[in-house]
Amino acid sequence: MIDFKQTLLNNGISLVTVKKPGELFSLNLAVKVGSLAESQKEKGICHFIEHMLFKGTDFDDNVSLNNRIERLGGDFNAYTDYISTVFSISALTEELDNGMSILRDMLIFPKFSGDDLEKEKGVILSELRASLDDAEEITHKNLYFNAYASSPLKYDVIGNEKTIACFTSDMLRDFHRKYYLPNHTILVLVSDLEHDEAIQKVDKVFGTWKKETDKPIELVFEKNIPGKHTSYKDMEQSSLGILYTFSMTEKEKLPLRILNYKLGVSGNSILFRELRENRGLAYDIYSDLDLTENIQNFLIYTQVPDESLDEAEDVILGILNEVKEGKYFRTDDLVIMKKVLKTSIFGTLDNIHDLSAFILDEMLNHEKPAMFEKDIEKLNEVTLDDIISVSRKVFTGPTIYRLRGVSDEDDHPDQ
Repeated sequence: MIDFKQTLLNNGISLVTVKKPGELFSLNLAVKVGSLAESQKEKGICHFIEHMLFKGTDFDDNVSLNNRIERLGGDFNAYTDYISTVFSISALTEELDNGMSILRDMLIFPKFSGDDLEKEKGVILSELRASLDDAEEITHKNLYFNAYASSPLKYDVIGNEKTIACFTSDMLRDFHRKYYLPNHTILVLVSDLEHDEAIQKVDKVFGTWKKETDKPIELVFEKNIPGKHTSYKDMEQSSLGILYTFSMTEKEKLPLRILNYKLGVSGNSILFRELRENRGLAYDIYSDLDLTENIQNFLIYTQVPDESLDEAEDVILGILNEVKEGKYFRTDDLVIMKKVLKTSIFGTLDNIHDLSAFILDEMLNHEKPAMFEKDIEKLNEVTLDDIISVSRKVFTGPTIYRLRGVSDEDDHPDQ
């Protein structure tokens, strides 16, 4: 279905290419290090390094580097998550060599200037503080913090004020030297190039990046701690987060994706219909599923008037219990949901940016890029019993976090 090929380059870079006719390329490069690899004193360092790589290299200062990026005439972005730091470039194919050369300079020859570092501390602290004004961000942060005992998932990718303030150029260089290695790197390229031509181009640009002996990052799965937690903030509404963590087999993942779509993703989802349309409790509510290895969690989030918070929580937990008993799902629902997932997959295949990102995610989760083709076939085998079975496995022992929209705990003590 897709013409993908994979090669392990001499320096350890795992290269995956997809030949797709057109004038554009989309490249996603992941260094397999994220916030789960950070020690307590390093919280936020991966995210900080990602920012600093745009601040200058041994060959370009901040202005010169960003001028080079602008001249590509495309899109050049980056993000950091729990398991990886990802850089993406989409532009005209004629700019592929330039784009990769810029990325190489950033990855291998970062400047980590002390002056730029101090300026960037202010930028990132501003980003962190802005998130503390956002009810959704606060809810997610505190939900995860309370859900885990020792897992790095307790802590936000961005870090905290104490660790960010303590970062030095030497700390960044040491961490970068340890983890930013070609043998920690996956590069996915969707373009009109043949695989052999892509190998030559990538090897010409990144071939001097030397692999080194490294110690694999140990990521340990941790189940969430059941319980209910409450904070207070002077704001117009209250917010509610519910988190379940689980360990799923490969066979269970497809039914769980279908369940997630019907429960809280679809515009006609169960949670949306019950809380908004039938009861008028919330403007919006959603569920989110993360099947990343050693993370695997299911989150539900909504905002409601404070006087409706208890009712909203009871309704959501009641719905989840009814789902486990087989309510809400019918055979025609299953047919529709299978069709939606197939549409999503084929839509991804038609978009080079989405396709490149999708394949990278598959690789980061140790999946073969062609596995989704088998998933399409397996969709036809999923039954309602499969969905009910995974719901019973997932929806047990939630961590609940409530951010109450009152100015003080004394105004509205939690029961």
